[in-house]
Amino acid sequence: MLVEAERNLDLGSIDASQDSVDEYLFSVGDSLPIYKETGLAPPLFLAASALGALLRELALSPGAIHSLQEVETLTPVAIGSEVKISALVEKPRRRAGLEFITVVCSVESGGAVAIKSKSTVLVPSGDSLEVAPRAEKEQETEALESGLATISNEINQDQLNAYAKASGDDNPLHLDLKFAAGTQFGGIIAHGMLTLAFVSEMMAAAHGRDWLESGGLRVRFKGAAYLGDQVEAWGNLAKEQGASRTYSVGVRNSANGQELITGTAGFTINI
Repeated sequence: MLVEAERNLDLGSIDASQDSVDEYLFSVGDSLPIYKETGLAPPLFLAASALGALLRELALSPGAIHSLQEVETLTPVAIGSEVKISALVEKPRRRAGLEFITVVCSVESGGAVAIKSKSTVLVPSGDSLEVAPRAEKEQETEALESGLATISNEINQDQLNAYAKASGDDNPLHLDLKFAAGTQFGGIIAHGMLTLAFVSEMMAAAHGRDWLESGGLRVRFKGAAYLGDQVEAWGNLAKEQGASRTYSVGVRNSANGQELITGTAGFTINI
C-alpha cells in the first residue's frame, strides 16, 4: 500500500510483558541485568515494536530501506504494561525514483506518551537505489577509540530470524536469501534496528537507569551488516551541560572500520 497523503494511524496495543521483553533481548543478544533490576523495558524494544506494527500496516515494498531513526524517551515504561501505539504518516517525498516516507510513532503508557520515535524509510523504484560499496577487509585497520566499552556481535541468520519474530519486522531482505540476492545488496543484511540495539545496550551498560528513563537517539543508517560480519557499537562523550549528557555513537564493521550507523545518544542524569 503506497502512502499518498498525511494521515493518522491507530496501530493497536502491545503487551510489554516480561516474556516479550525477554524475547526481544535474546534476539539482540542483550543479557544486561538492568532491565529486571529496574523493572523497566528497554527503549529500543518499544521503538522496534512500534516500527514492526507500522510496517505491517503500511505493507511497503519488501525492498524498503530504513534510512533515519530518532527515539525519545519521555517517561520509562514498566515491564508488564500494556502500551498503545499510534502514528502520523507524513506525506511522502519523491526524488530520483525514490519515495521517502517519514512516520512519527507515539507509544502511550498509562494515558501519557512514553516513547516517541521517528523513522524514515526509502522505497526504491526498480534499480534506482544506489548502495555504498561494501568495504573490503584489510590486513590492518586503524584503531578507533571509544570512550564507552564497545558492544561486539557477529551477525548470523538465527539472530535475524529471532529478531524478525520479536519485532514483527519480517522484510525478506533480512530472511530470504533468494530475494536478498536479487536486490542491490546482493545478499541478506541485518535489520537496522537490530544493529541500533547494540548502541542502546552500550548506553544501558554505562548509564543504567538514567538511560532507561530518559535516553534518546538520532542516527543515520549508512551501511549494511551482512551475515558473518563482526560489528561493534562505540560511543564518545561529546557534550556535558548540567545533568544532560550527549554522546557521539555509531556501529562499525570491526574488520574494515566501515561505519554502518552514526549519530548521537543523549540522556539526563537523575540527580
